[in-house]
Amino acid sequence: MTPRKKLARMALYTSAGLLALTMLFRLAAPILVSSTLVRESMEDAVENWLGHDVTIEGTPELEFFPRPVVTLTGLTIRQESRPDAPVLGRIARLSAGFSVLQALRGQPVFQDFNLTAPDITMTADASGKLDWSSDGILSTAVRQAIDPQQAAATDTALADAGDTVMGDVTITAGRLSINGPEGKHLSIEDINGTIDWPKLSSAAEMQMAATIRGKALELHLSSSQPLLLLGGRGTDIDATIKSTLFSGRFAGRADLTRYAFFSGDLELSIPSVSDVVTWANLPVHTADGLRDLTLSARLVTLNQVLRFDRLSIEANGTWGTGVMDLSMQGATAAPRVTGTLAFDTVDLGALVQAISDDREAGGRQVTQKELPFERQLGFDVRFSAKTARLGSLTLANSAVSILSDTGRAEIEILDSDLLNGSLTGQIRMQVQPQPSTRILMSARKVDFEALAHSLSLTGPVLAATGSVDLDLQLGKPLAQARPADLTGTVRLSTGAGQVTGLDLATLRRLATGSSYFALNRTTGGSTSFDSLVLSAELASGSAELQEAVLSGTPYSLRLSGVVPYETKSLSLVATILDATEPDEPRTVFIGGAWPNPVLWPAPSAPKPAIGP
Repeated sequence: MTPRKKLARMALYTSAGLLALTMLFRLAAPILVSSTLVRESMEDAVENWLGHDVTIEGTPELEFFPRPVVTLTGLTIRQESRPDAPVLGRIARLSAGFSVLQALRGQPVFQDFNLTAPDITMTADASGKLDWSSDGILSTAVRQAIDPQQAAATDTALADAGDTVMGDVTITAGRLSINGPEGKHLSIEDINGTIDWPKLSSAAEMQMAATIRGKALELHLSSSQPLLLLGGRGTDIDATIKSTLFSGRFAGRADLTRYAFFSGDLELSIPSVSDVVTWANLPVHTADGLRDLTLSARLVTLNQVLRFDRLSIEANGTWGTGVMDLSMQGATAAPRVTGTLAFDTVDLGALVQAISDDREAGGRQVTQKELPFERQLGFDVRFSAKTARLGSLTLANSAVSILSDTGRAEIEILDSDLLNGSLTGQIRMQVQPQPSTRILMSARKVDFEALAHSLSLTGPVLAATGSVDLDLQLGKPLAQARPADLTGTVRLSTGAGQVTGLDLATLRRLATGSSYFALNRTTGGSTSFDSLVLSAELASGSAELQEAVLSGTPYSLRLSGVVPYETKSLSLVATILDATEPDEPRTVFIGGAWPNPVLWPAPSAPKPAIGP
């Protein structure tokens, strides 16, 4: 027999012997290993891990093939070792792997845990301290990671807690309840997933699925120093979250201090912000109208400010870039959003609606939401837009400011181009001493003919360039107002132009008759004028004319009376002057509905007698 064959035969015999010994050891293990010892060791191990009292109701089940596993049922975790102590959690079934050799020595070490139906409850007091705070291995390892020197002086019994082996942790059908101060509560249901954590001081990776308030979420998170993360200190993480409500990814540094600040790259996509606000029961409804929100940014933490640098945001069909800050104002003040953004297009009407009171109205049941000033988020934001919509008007190159806090909200159009002219404006809302809204608008050098077409106005149209000033007040939030609630003044003025669809010569001729006639009988031509001035006071759904003069050559027109604009009706007196007949004014009464009211000639005043 050659040496090579002898060596191969020896290796075969050795392998067979080892296999036989292993099988023999496996067969003898159930006899050699005490189930009572494993049970007590497992109970002690869980208590040491958590730092709380643990009791086990069921009889342990031992399996030795394909590897040694112990399974326990009916675990109850109490805050202290006394029967009436608060229950922190229950686990229907817990299994873990262990070494037979260590078990034979009477010191089994467990790893690779499987938890079935764990039901854990955590309660935080006003200071944020959890009732799970303890002196177990996990808490000790966290303290050692945060402050090694301090921990070395105080945790002498568990000096090497960070080296404790954990392995894989599998959770099936879990539940986590978190009770906060002032009745706040969060329940996480149907928790299923795994945690890959070889030992406490090593990197960890978690893959979990859960249900929160009826919505399924999936979370994947990894960190090189998970103990620092649990201790509220900064460390690197890579997290991805997916659900039907939103999806996002963050890669960078996380600091789970009071405000959970982050520094790194963020990507977030939300199909409907209002759905997220409703689902999370957030007291912030300013962004309710947002949909299809997608953003990416580089997060930077500066003291108590979270900066969204290189921010790119897309929402409601528009796209913008800029820088935003989320500032934490302290324990008593609300967080505040500040910054500057540049958008492609913006709907100012929707923005005004969002920042005003957003109570639902109509036939549905009214859902009371907080006023914008009572919400837990303030704004001091400026943005520009290439195109901005304000109702049926289209503004260009707009600069807008949004300011809101606990007592007021304000939207200001700092500058914008409108129909060859400009528009500036301001909407101020406050709640103290009583709810009120003020609207200030000023348009300059605006094309009134184009404005009439934009507003879909019918009837005679001004073809001129001029200005409009609005100063309106409301005794309630804007979203609750009707046109009849407006009070204030309107002033309009133009230079030379013409009124298309109104022939003052024909109107003056018809005014000399004795029968009424419709306005459309005067629309066959147009009237040129040199200037137009109109001012009115608004109250109770009507506009009372203070001044209404169209001056031209040879014809001029003066109006007085009231315009009940809610019903589009008129109650006016019109006087038509002819410069060639200064002593022969013609007066008509105007009634009915716009755009085709009815006119009645007024009786001419008798001329004074001439002669003795």
